[in-house]
Amino acid sequence: MQIVWTDKGDETFDQINAYILKKFTQKEVDDFVLKTYEVLKVIKSHPKLYPLSKIKKYKSTRKAVIHPHSTLYYRISNKTTITLVTFWDNRKNPKKEK
Repeated sequence: MQIVWTDKGDETFDQINAYILKKFTQKEVDDFVLKTYEVLKVIKSHPKLYPLSKIKKYKSTRKAVIHPHSTLYYRISNKTTITLVTFWDNRKNPKKEK
């Protein structure tokens, strides 16, 4: 399966990396990136492994927890494409998302 990053997915991934770097070190950023790509590898081979989101806005979207503070929301667009919708900082209130 092909993995496609949306603009929002790319932007929110970068935001989380910038936040980690601001609060911690490059090592933690590298660890987060590594964990993200490990999860993507699992998603690519088993796209339905992670549960469907319970957030109304992300209906038919699956969520994969990368780290206790970070979740990836993705959609299986068709039998050949996985679309990365957004990365979410779990410390944020989902009701405050624009």
